[in-house]
Amino acid sequence: MATQTITKPSLNGHVDQYRFEKEPQQQEKLHAQGWAKFAFSDVLIPPSAGLGLTKRYYQRRTMFQYSALYVLGLWCFQNLKSPAARAGALGLLFPGAGLIAVGNIPATLAFLVTLIGIPVTLFVWFAMGGVLFPLLLWFGSALLAAALAGDSLVDSAGLFWGTTCIAMVSWAVWKSAKINAQGKITQERRNKWLPGKVKEQTEHATPAPAPGSRELDLKTLRFVQHMIERGLTPHADLSYHDVIDQFQTGAVRYQLYGVVDSLSLYLTHYAPGFHGYAAEACRNSIEKSLTKRIMSYWKWERLTGKFTTDYDPINYDNIMVTGYLGVAIGLYSSATGDRRYEKEGALDFVITDKHHFKRSFGDLADAMYRNMATNDYCLYPCEPNWTYSLCNLIGMAGLIISSRLLGNDYAEKIKPRFERALEDEMTEPDGRILPIRSELTGLTIPGLSGTLSDCINAMNLTAYLPHIGSRVWAIIRNEHIRYTKDGKLDVEDLRGADKMDPGNYKGGIGSLRAFVAGCAAEFGDEQIRKDALEQLDTEFFPVEATESGAFRNKGLSATAQVVALMGRLMRHQDLANATLHGPDPVAMNGPILADVKFPDVLVAKAYSHDSKGLDMVLYPGKEAGVFKLGFERLTPGGKYTVGNQQVLADNTGFGSAEVAIKGRTAVALSPA
Repeated sequence: MATQTITKPSLNGHVDQYRFEKEPQQQEKLHAQGWAKFAFSDVLIPPSAGLGLTKRYYQRRTMFQYSALYVLGLWCFQNLKSPAARAGALGLLFPGAGLIAVGNIPATLAFLVTLIGIPVTLFVWFAMGGVLFPLLLWFGSALLAAALAGDSLVDSAGLFWGTTCIAMVSWAVWKSAKINAQGKITQERRNKWLPGKVKEQTEHATPAPAPGSRELDLKTLRFVQHMIERGLTPHADLSYHDVIDQFQTGAVRYQLYGVVDSLSLYLTHYAPGFHGYAAEACRNSIEKSLTKRIMSYWKWERLTGKFTTDYDPINYDNIMVTGYLGVAIGLYSSATGDRRYEKEGALDFVITDKHHFKRSFGDLADAMYRNMATNDYCLYPCEPNWTYSLCNLIGMAGLIISSRLLGNDYAEKIKPRFERALEDEMTEPDGRILPIRSELTGLTIPGLSGTLSDCINAMNLTAYLPHIGSRVWAIIRNEHIRYTKDGKLDVEDLRGADKMDPGNYKGGIGSLRAFVAGCAAEFGDEQIRKDALEQLDTEFFPVEATESGAFRNKGLSATAQVVALMGRLMRHQDLANATLHGPDPVAMNGPILADVKFPDVLVAKAYSHDSKGLDMVLYPGKEAGVFKLGFERLTPGGKYTVGNQQVLADNTGFGSAEVAIKGRTAVALSPA
């Protein structure tokens, strides 16, 4: 296949080369709304799924490296004279193996400690990319065996560890082959019904309401209020967050990005004519996510995962920041027209007091494109050496938005390679997207994929690979979601990761309902969306009102609260439309409600149908009363009416009016 070489100056002034295996295809212009059309045959799981050459190369390299250690260690144990050297060499076969050869009480105790350390250090490696820790345990235990060795060793330890290690590797290879063979059978079975099921779910999807016709009900508005409250808290205040760690899925940064994503969807689809405190909450969350308390984790991940003091948070790896933050900024900018983060140095990442990195929205897009274009897998790591599918799916959505807002062609160019890599390297033969793969070894961690991860993957694929997203949702819908005889929604065949809230690591199947609701919303399955939210609110995490009157689900993590709110806000293709298109330009060019007190007044709708007036639906957040509304983007010197009041815009296009708000109150700003 022909290749294309593109040159582009890198951030350090050098010229990087990007290679693609086919020319970017000119695509038909998309409609004003909706994701790209696809043939139903496109949803078939490809024969190449799970057979990627890149992962196989790294897996074979890992096997070769281990084989070299195995042969070297066993040869030295059998042929060297020094007991210390022999014990240390045997330790190359397996952490602590040399301690068994030493055979005394201190060595036995050290071996037990090493065994306990294996899952601990592997977890730390997984959790924060700290490959340093398992390496220290492995080679440290070998050195300890050498230090504890006496005049003689247990010679049978060589035979024991030689056969045990071969048996463990053989079992792993056999198990993997068995899983892949079963996956192929599942692939063939699913491919028989996938096109028909996707056609059916497409035809039966409930269309989203027409732009400008939407209005939030008071219950949903109270959930929006809670998210706005979280977004407006000072940078030092994390009282609205689950503060557990800053490395994995419970990290506060995801909770902050979620504030921006959910509020941007609210502004895009319900209130493009409102900025005010909602836009302020988005900006505050974006800037809060850059602070040292949130970003200092990257120092430790670079030190222990890459052995470097280069703490730049976007140039290398870390798509868990560039991807999520890129989408958050893109959705916010698209919903409001605010382009402040495109300015050079607008984003000040604080890693330590001495390490600040000033970047822009464009720099995030540059970094994502460069990493995807040059990484062997295309998808690139979050934590050093660990590649997560979801972070890359979100990163691609960020490139889609950056292409629309910044005018680059990154998304179009990288999409063919990304799709191929996703299907071949990060998808199992049965069509399920793997959550994670080790960049170093090519291996994955079993048991992490499940319905929860499938839901979030499917809804984030709709903007650029809707056929794959539709495939994933069809598998969820037809194999895992059932209705019992009494009409109750049930989610079946759950795996380990499905039984935990990823935002606070607490066990239980309740948080899964939030993800099912969000995914069902994007694919237009209103019955499942409503039923999943009903179960979330009444069976698993009862709705409680805070002192301010805002609503939240008691016990649900801050991260899952975001997904639940998206499920409440979204309708068919809403996430894709926000990514691909944004609000209607007519609405974006009209007047905006820019100044209103929070939480005294809650905005259920703010929409301009003609770029001249503004239709609003408002509720009192506390008590009914008369409230001042400030408007911007009026015609300078123009005259407007709000009810019976006259509003005269000043020379900057600002005007205000006082309005009585009691219960649901419809308010219209119109040219006089």
